[in-house]
Amino acid sequence: MASRTCPPLYVAAPPVTPYTFGLFSVAAMPAPPVDEHWACGVQYEPYLCGSAKVEGDRCAEPQPDKAAEEGVPLVEGTPFTVFAGFNCHLPGRSREDVMDRARQALALGEQRAVEDAYWTGAAGSEPRLADPSAVVLNPAGSTGGMHPVSGLGDLEAYLAEHYGGTGVIHAPRGVIPALAAYQQVSPERGGARLLTTLGTPVAAGGGYIANTGPDGAPALDGTAWLYATGVPSVVRSRAPPRSGETC
Repeated sequence: MASRTCPPLYVAAPPVTPYTFGLFSVAAMPAPPVDEHWACGVQYEPYLCGSAKVEGDRCAEPQPDKAAEEGVPLVEGTPFTVFAGFNCHLPGRSREDVMDRARQALALGEQRAVEDAYWTGAAGSEPRLADPSAVVLNPAGSTGGMHPVSGLGDLEAYLAEHYGGTGVIHAPRGVIPALAAYQQVSPERGGARLLTTLGTPVAAGGGYIANTGPDGAPALDGTAWLYATGVPSVVRSRAPPRSGETC
């Protein structure tokens, strides 16, 4: 190789396209409430708070009063902060250019950071997927894996029985090729979301790399944990600039 006699030319960085089918593709993304106290966390009463029931013909003889659920449980989500930044050592950069780079870094890394927090409970975030209270459908628990089709089928059945709505399957991205090989997942028309054959959205999280079970133990080699939940909701604030973030 010939020796270089001049400095390299500074050019624009290659564009980066965010990965598809992550948590943000399946989550509800409501606008933040006007009341700024939402930044301290949110709570709500879910609609699916009890199962529908049936009874026999009430005309034949008197029937006991219908049993009702006692109260509606509260679902609560704790807040956490996602941030990105760097110390600028390049001369000749404007404040806006440096701010733009920081915004780009946050935009590209935000979903992965939220996915990691949602799976592991990093920074004390709740709820989380790998929670000790999660119901384990694998008969072998942490000691063995299931066939991907059987495992996905059990999650779908559990959602139908206990949730009653269209839930979400959460899976590390490395699991998706195996599920696709068995024709269990495919992009919906338009390509915005990944769906199972029953139409359940799948969050193929780039931040789901922890791959831990409810007990916090990593999955065995060659296996992966999959979780099923209701539709998650992400309430996101604007990223305000602060002094010291630019140079």
